[in-house]
Amino acid sequence: MPDSFASFGRGLTRSYVLLAVALIALVVVTTSVLAFVLYVGTLDAGIANEAQRAAARAAVYERLNEPLQNYAANLADEIGSRRVGVRVYDLEHRLIAQSRPGLVAPGRFTRVIVALSGLRPAVVNVNGGTVVVIPELAGFARLLATYLAVVVPIGVLAVLVAWLVGRAITRRAIAPLQAVASALHGIAAGDFTPAPLPADDNTLRALTAAYNDVAHRLTAATAERERNELQMRQFVADAGHELRTPLTVVMGYLEMLQRGAVGESGTEHVYETMLMESRRMKSAIEKLICLARLERPAATPSESIDARALVRRAADALAPIAGAGRIVVATPAQPCLVAADESELSEAIKNVIDNAVRYAPESTVRAELTCDEGRAVLTVEDNGPGMEAPDVEHAFDRFYRGGSRTGDGSGLGLAIAKRAIERANGTIVIQSRPGSGTQVTISIPKRSD
Repeated sequence: MPDSFASFGRGLTRSYVLLAVALIALVVVTTSVLAFVLYVGTLDAGIANEAQRAAARAAVYERLNEPLQNYAANLADEIGSRRVGVRVYDLEHRLIAQSRPGLVAPGRFTRVIVALSGLRPAVVNVNGGTVVVIPELAGFARLLATYLAVVVPIGVLAVLVAWLVGRAITRRAIAPLQAVASALHGIAAGDFTPAPLPADDNTLRALTAAYNDVAHRLTAATAERERNELQMRQFVADAGHELRTPLTVVMGYLEMLQRGAVGESGTEHVYETMLMESRRMKSAIEKLICLARLERPAATPSESIDARALVRRAADALAPIAGAGRIVVATPAQPCLVAADESELSEAIKNVIDNAVRYAPESTVRAELTCDEGRAVLTVEDNGPGMEAPDVEHAFDRFYRGGSRTGDGSGLGLAIAKRAIERANGTIVIQSRPGSGTQVTISIPKRSD
């Protein structure tokens, strides 16, 4: 247990023990006071009764013409008991008889107890003197001593039990704090994939649940960061490979030209090859720049764009490459307005149609736009060679070019299309089987008026 938790645990256990001591002391004092009050009440009534008895007995002796000095001792013995004492005084206030000598202790403590309790001796005037009936507290002292002899050991045992129970409760209460602190120290040491803590039934379940939620989010964020870093390293490696090949070709031809190793008959071919590879590098760089721009946080689309115009524009731009009549476009008669960035959505549609033109060179490409039920849906379909299942699964990965597909694309077109469609709050899906052609479906919410 860390020192901070150890001191906290000791303090908490000490609090339990002090609370137990206070409760036990309160019970002992309360019950003692209650017992004393009850005893005083009965003793006060006993004093009055014994005073009446003393007066009655004295009257009997007086009728027998007995002087006080003769019957004082008998009267004291008859009236005195364990609860009350009797003293007989003559007219000169001299003590002439008392009950049970030695049992009544007229000391300071007794006088204070008698005064605080409100007990007053009863004085009976008789011929020849007075009879005083006083409370006898020795019996109560013996009763209280017996009570304390029983209660004190029980109190000590109760304090010991309170210490043991308090220590057990403290350990159980501190256990979640220790576990959370240990886990947080692990995070501080660099472990960003902490294991969740068991959600036992304890009073600090909320703390454990909060930590588990943080641990889950931290683990997910760490996994996401690692995945992004891996994708970034792969992206950089793929981009380097994509640009290195045409650059190597161009540099090779430049070295050949520098050495004069190319005759006049091959110069034209060299220039055409260098121009083609330069255009390939330029296209790859433009797509990389476009993809990097799309990775920035997307602003809320505010433009109202007619999707029909974008589809037709993309088809017209690709018509010279595809060939006359190869791209067939079908759009609704009414405008189909969507909220998106025009350049991004146009690039996405163009890349999807271009992808179909490249990889299904002998097929007609059909681009059909429908606009109903709150969404604009563009379906681009071809009857080309189709795609294998692994190719469909990775079709939107950057620089991915499936083994079953032909062409010299960069492998970035569909990745750009997917990112652009997602920024417009839309979806893009590919369906394809070998020999059955490929269908790409783009769905974007219509602009709400």
